[in-house]
Amino acid sequence: MALQTITVCHSIAALHVAGVSMLDIDQMPPDATRIAPCLFPEPVAFMTDFVMERDSYGGGSTALMTVTYDLHYTFLFAPIGAGRTGLDIYDEMVAKVALILDAVLAVDVMNGTVDIQPVEVVELGPVPDPAGNQYLGCRMTFQVQEFVNG
Repeated sequence: MALQTITVCHSIAALHVAGVSMLDIDQMPPDATRIAPCLFPEPVAFMTDFVMERDSYGGGSTALMTVTYDLHYTFLFAPIGAGRTGLDIYDEMVAKVALILDAVLAVDVMNGTVDIQPVEVVELGPVPDPAGNQYLGCRMTFQVQEFVNG
């Protein structure tokens, strides 16, 4: 049995979204001062809602299974409090969110998955980076489904 979660993260980071740094699981920034706009794996509760369904008989290492889980990401668009970084650029931030969602929806085959889809965009507005700096941004959830031992 081998989940492909890291491969999925690599594939998300490899998506091209104009003007957005797509960061991998090993690139979570301690702060986003020099890299926004960026999308990175959420450092707290990154993987949730894990569900495993057996699709055949057999032991755990040989049975066919479908595994579903959610991966949580943080999108930081622009720092709040300096220059054009308030509600006057909210529309620009939403446009970037839409581009990220479009990139994920357009994936025909993502390494390590059977399917990936955006399932939630929340907290559109002030969002902290890992250092606590406030950014205009949001949190996104992608649901991943994998066939294991197939």
